[in-house]
Amino acid sequence: MKKKKILARLIELRKRDPFYDGGKILSSVCTQPSEISLEAYRIYADVNALDTHVFPNTWVLESEVIKWFDTVLGGVGIAGYITSGGTEANIQALWAAKKKYPDRKTILVPKSAHYSIEKAADLLELSIEWVPLDEKYKADVGFIEQMISDDTLAVVLTAGTSALGVVDPIMEVSGLCSDVFLHVDAAFGGMVLPFLNDSPRIDFGLENIDSVTLDPHKMGCTPIPSGCILFRDKSYMSNLVYDPSYLKSPFPSLIGSRSAGFIAAVWANLMFYDVEGYRRIVGECMENTRLLLSHIDELEGLSPVVEPELNFVALTGEYIKEVHDMLVERGWRLLLDRDSDSFRVVVMPHVTADVVRAFVGGLRECVNSIR
Repeated sequence: MKKKKILARLIELRKRDPFYDGGKILSSVCTQPSEISLEAYRIYADVNALDTHVFPNTWVLESEVIKWFDTVLGGVGIAGYITSGGTEANIQALWAAKKKYPDRKTILVPKSAHYSIEKAADLLELSIEWVPLDEKYKADVGFIEQMISDDTLAVVLTAGTSALGVVDPIMEVSGLCSDVFLHVDAAFGGMVLPFLNDSPRIDFGLENIDSVTLDPHKMGCTPIPSGCILFRDKSYMSNLVYDPSYLKSPFPSLIGSRSAGFIAAVWANLMFYDVEGYRRIVGECMENTRLLLSHIDELEGLSPVVEPELNFVALTGEYIKEVHDMLVERGWRLLLDRDSDSFRVVVMPHVTADVVRAFVGGLRECVNSIR
């Protein structure tokens, strides 16, 4: 095929799906990447981060990313690397836990945890003890305290659950994990909570947190894929290193070849926005979340499942499935959660105040047509 025809085909197919700037993508935890991150990605698109003997300066960027997160998450000298996403990060966390406590097999996991934790348990031959949720859909602290034993390898908590955006009681549980690996999956909340005032803590200042997952390709506004796994110190990563004879400097990543494109993209955004820039982005999203909630209060028959702690609203009601289906027919991209009988509205940077008002107008029409 000719280049022109190939590109035309790609453009044609892409146009069949929605774009973020259209405003109607409400269920996605990702958004339009920044221009500078896309430019950075292109500059490093030909670089394999595995080949540090050929491309040693990739590690300069990655180490600066980790130092940046260290300043935001406690300043304790953390270690880590940019991953292909939250799934890889969660697998690495539990693999590191298994290396630290090789004789233990049981992990305590809330029922609201991301399904990648199940994948990790299956791969690593770990046994899951499911933790029930309390009335606010958070992990039951009392159950965790009761179930921790000499066989407990790890406790997994979430900062921003996939269905409801709930933040588990991390501070309370951290006090129970002095001799148990504590992993926090903050794939979504990791780029939100540190930039909010009076928010739940996910930082390594909580002394028993061993690892944190976060995804810059969500609220960090970087291209997909770009996740991150962070450990309290370098010892965790050293246990994950394999040393083939043909590599000069083996790296403890789960995957081998890694595009330095997403490393450069994350670095560029962190340098460009910095803490104050992310405070502004997160603040605007939270302001639009409050705007959405104020309009929801005016609608009979609909309510949030939980009071939002993040820019994440899960709506439920008597006719929620019918309302959901009608909104989808109108072009709004939403997902229905079977367990909580709700659909989520993730107020990402592309969900502006005008988008919120347009959505509420359509929502009101759908509700009124059913009642």
